[in-house]
This record gives sequence, structure tokens and C-alpha cells, in this order.
Amino acid sequence: MSSTLQPLSLHAIFPGAGEMAERCRALPWERTSLGAPQGWSSALRTTVRTVLESPFPMNLWCGAELLLVYNDAYRSLLGVKHPAALGQPGAEVWREIWSEIEPLFDAMRHGGAATFDDRARFVMERKDGPQAEAFFAYSVSPVRDDEGNVVAILNIALETTGTVRAEEDAQLARQAAEQAEQRLRTVFEQAPAFLAVLAGPEHEFEFANDAYYELVGRRDLIGRRVLDAIPELRGQGFAELLDGVLQTGDAYVGRAIPVSLHRNAGVVEEMYLDFVYQALTDPHGVRTGIVAFGSNVTDSVRARRDVERLLHESERARADAQASEARYRFLASAIPVHVWSATPDGALDFVNERTKAFLGIPEEAIIGDAWMAALHPDDVARSTEAWTRSVATGEPYEIEFRIWSAEHAAHRWHLVRASAQRDGSGRILRWFGTNTDIDDWKTAQAELQRLTSEAQDANRSKSDFLAAMSHELRTPLNAIGGYAQLIELGVRGPVTDDQKTDLRRIQKSKAHLDGLVSGVLDFAKLGAGHIELRTVSIDVDSMITSVVDMVMPQMNEKGLTLEAVVRHPTITVEGDVDKTRQILLNLVGNALKFTPAGGRIAIMVEPVDGAVHMSVRDTGIGIAPEQLERIFEPFVQAKSALHVAGIGVGLGLAISRQLARAMHGDIGVASVPGEGSTFTLTLPS
Repeated sequence: MSSTLQPLSLHAIFPGAGEMAERCRALPWERTSLGAPQGWSSALRTTVRTVLESPFPMNLWCGAELLLVYNDAYRSLLGVKHPAALGQPGAEVWREIWSEIEPLFDAMRHGGAATFDDRARFVMERKDGPQAEAFFAYSVSPVRDDEGNVVAILNIALETTGTVRAEEDAQLARQAAEQAEQRLRTVFEQAPAFLAVLAGPEHEFEFANDAYYELVGRRDLIGRRVLDAIPELRGQGFAELLDGVLQTGDAYVGRAIPVSLHRNAGVVEEMYLDFVYQALTDPHGVRTGIVAFGSNVTDSVRARRDVERLLHESERARADAQASEARYRFLASAIPVHVWSATPDGALDFVNERTKAFLGIPEEAIIGDAWMAALHPDDVARSTEAWTRSVATGEPYEIEFRIWSAEHAAHRWHLVRASAQRDGSGRILRWFGTNTDIDDWKTAQAELQRLTSEAQDANRSKSDFLAAMSHELRTPLNAIGGYAQLIELGVRGPVTDDQKTDLRRIQKSKAHLDGLVSGVLDFAKLGAGHIELRTVSIDVDSMITSVVDMVMPQMNEKGLTLEAVVRHPTITVEGDVDKTRQILLNLVGNALKFTPAGGRIAIMVEPVDGAVHMSVRDTGIGIAPEQLERIFEPFVQAKSALHVAGIGVGLGLAISRQLARAMHGDIGVASVPGEGSTFTLTLPS
């Protein structure tokens, strides 16, 4: 007997009454690359049934095109892509993320292992409008037939976007709470009212702000008991108050409570405090400490007592607004400056007696807008503009302008300031202002500027004079040298040996005088700002070598020893080549002049913090301490027991220092009388 296998029904392949089961049964699968469901492998059909019957979001990526077969729970993950996504290639359905997920499928088709990710992020098109960020926990695993071929890939997915957002919100909330706590702590630390936190039954300081430290005299508090840190509180009742608050939990409010504190060097100071002791509790309701918060009202208490005494003695006490206005007017009249007030729209409604006396006109000729008539005409526009802006915005008013003074019969400069008084809602109630006479200060300032300008002009004139005189002196000097040279050559007849000696002395004196004139001219150019610098990178080793070559004949002639030249072949400085050589030659030349025969001179180079120190050290006569800075002044030389002929006029060091500073460097000196001196040129590297 034979039997024929009946083809499976669509209800057997796509079981269930859910929406996706019905849609799967209605889809013409034979038109897809998968073909009719009856021809699918048993592994694929079994997995399809499992997917459709699962309450967990699941999707099958089937066949070569990875066609989608998904269950009811997976619909929400598709959004507007459902129901068109059923039976469609994955590359089309998820085209916006295909480049991210395709490698997973390719790897799995070629033997790759199943994949799991508990926090995958995708930017997806699941609703009308722009793409949106979404997070998922998902797994993908291969579905194989009996031969081991991958016929589909099972995707189990759970959207965790809400959870991730909640975690992010929680993180932001934690950060905000931490920031708020820090801000609150900063506010407490900087608050003008004093605040301290006391921990435990021993009332140990856990926190105190700046105002509290200021109150008790800047002593060591944190971690110490109240009576140990502030022992003078013993016997004043504060420890008992703290014990009571901690035991009962009832807050204590004190008004103008007297206290004696040793704030400065043990001196007892009587003070008055407004404060609150409030118990602190942990999450279980256990009282763990006390917060002390309050303000120093000593000045207010004393002022109030003085006011009460004065009011009682004068029998003119008033508790209404008229009395307050009278006291204000009295105080304003007593102040030795102009005091005034204005209504919120900017119209003056009060001026003190000092103002009226200064202007020499009655109050009714000042209030309102009439005060502007007393302004200097040149100041009216800008002062009106500034006052209008302050009235409109409520910003403080501050300006300088000139006001006519009947006392002085002239306009005088005043500094004018005004601030707005506001109510609790911020509405301006009144403007209060003052005018302070600054005319004498303005006059002094102008005189100072004039004197400064005259001094600068005089300095320039001096420099121009020195420059002109130096040029004028060079002309006869050149003539003296020229005629002496002609005579020495015999153009005027035979010259004897004695005459030649005298002519050489003339030339030597001329050269010395020419050098002095050159120094004066250089100094004049520096003073007038006419020296031009060409800054380049200078090879220090080459520079030192050239200077040594130039002075070596003089050193040999005088019998001096060049002890050491410290070389650094790679070091350079930024400066003008000629000016740098001029400075070094001057420093070495000074060492030659003031070092007796048989002495030693050393040149040293040392890099220091982005600069280079070039030092010239000698074993000469040295310089007295009181003259170390004066030697850099023009026309000043250190006094010396050693007579040196032709020593100059004292401009060399002055010029050298100015040149060094013009190149952003400097020259310093260290010296011990009788042992020698060290001059150091510093230039940027």
C-alpha cells in the first residue's frame, strides 16, 4: 500500500492568529527569491514558526537577499517601515544602517560566530522626518539546514533607547547635583552671613565659611570642638544651647545675643549676633549635628541704641515716613558734598543745603530739570544722554561734568554718581546721588601732564643739542688730524724726530677726543631714539672670537692674561651684530683699563632660562658697593685709586646698557673692591 505526502499548509508554516502570521500567509512568497514556503528547508520553517510564536522581538534575515520575516513584537522596532518591510531585502529595509550591519551577516555566512551587543547605537529612519538615534540589546545567530548551510540569520532585538536615555538623564542629574552642591558650598563659603556645621555630641567643627572665620578671628577650627577652638565661649551659655538643640531637635533662634570673643591678639571684643541653631538629621532621622547660621549685628545694635538715645533725648522721635524723610534731609545737609534725590522718571525732588549754597540759587530753581541750567554748555548733551540711559535701564549713573559755582564764580569739575533704590519686586522707588568737587584734582592732573610734556621736550632738546655739538666738534677734529698728517708727511718741509713725536701725540689726542665725541653722539642718538637695530641670530662663539682677536694686542702690551673663554659652539642670541660687538668691546676695554699689569681677564658664556649670559670677569681694582648702579649713569665713573690716563667721560657703560635694553636684554655688575669686577651682558636666545 502506498501513501502520498500532503504539502504543508500555510497555517502549519505560519501558525497563529497574530497580525504577522496572517500577513506571512497572505504574502506571495513564490515571487521572492525564497520561493514558495512549502519548498523551504525544514530548519527555516521551524525557525519561522518559533519566531512568529515568540512574544520577544525577533526577525529572520532569510536567503541570499536576507529577506525579512518578523513577528508582532518586532513591529515597533520597524516603525513606519512596517508592514512594507515583510519579505523585503534587508539592504532596502535598513539602507541607512546597512553599512554598519552588513559585515555581521557576511561574517556569519562564512562561518563566523554568533554576535551579541547589549548597547548598540544606530541612527535610523523609523518615523516620518529626520533620522533618529536609537539603542538596542541584540543577538544574531545563524540558522543552518541539515547540511550545515546558513539558510537564515536569527535576530533577537530589544530596544533600550529609553533605558539609555534614562541612564544618561541620571548621569546628567548626578552631575547637576554635584555641581549644585559645589555651587551651594561656594555660596556658603562666600556668603556675607556666617555659617558653620558642627558634628556629633562634642560639636566638632566640620565646616565654616569665610564670614565665620572673620567673626571669630581667623583661628584653627576644623576638626576641633567648639569650646577647644573658642575657649572664651565657656560660661556664656552657647554650649548649653547646642546641647539642647541636639537633644530635642528644636531649633533655637537668637536675636541680638551678646557674646565676648578674642578676635585680635587676645583682646576681648563685645559683639551682638543674630543666629539660628538648627539640628541636622541623617536619612534615618538621627540627629547628627547642628548648623549655626547668622549675622553680626553689632553695628546695627549699637546704632539702634544710639538712635534710641538720641530720639529719647530730643523728644522728636517719629515712626512714620515723614520722620524718616526729615532725618534723611538732615543727614544729607550735614554731608560736605552735594546730595540730591530724584523721582523714578529722573526729575530732581530734593537737594541739600550744600548744593543750594554752591549754586547760589533757591531749591525751586534746581529741582525738576532746572538743574541743567547750571551745567557747562559743553557738558549738557553727554550728561543728559547718560542720565536718560540710567533712568531707562536702572544702571548706576556716573559721569564727570562742570557745574557753575556761585562761590567761585566759575564752572568747577564734579564727579557725579547716583544709584536707584528699588522695592522687593525690583521697581525703582527713588534715585539718590552725590556730586563731589574734583576741580582741584583735575587742575593738578592737567599740570602734571604739562610738566611731563615739558620734561620730555627738554630731554629731546638735550639729545638734539648733544647730537648737534658732536657733529660740530668732529669737523675741527678732522681738520686737526688732517693737517697733522700733512705736516708729518713733509708737505711743509722737513720734520725732525722730535716734531714727529709731537705730531703722533697730536694724532693720539685727536683720536681720543674723537672717541669721546662718538660716545656723546651715540648717547644723544639713543636719547633721541635715532639708533636703528637690525636684529638677527648671532653666533655667540664667533662673536667672542672676533672680540678676543681685536683686544689681544692691547692685553699683550699691558701684560694681562686671558684666563679662560668658555665656548658653546651651538649657542646663538637675538640682537644687532655691530651693537653686540660694541657692548662686548666696551666691557673688555673697561677690564683692560682697570686691571693692573699681571692681572687676568676671563670671558664666560652661560645659557639661562631662554637667555644667554656673556660675562667679562677681571682681577682689577673693583667698584665700591654704593657706586655699582651709578656707573651706568651718563658722565659718571667709579672713583678709583688707580690713575688711568684718557679714561673717557663715562658714557661707555650708559650707552652699552641702553643698547642692551633696546635689544630686550640688560647689563649687570658684581664687584668686590680690590678683587675685581664681573660685568654680564644678557640677551635673549
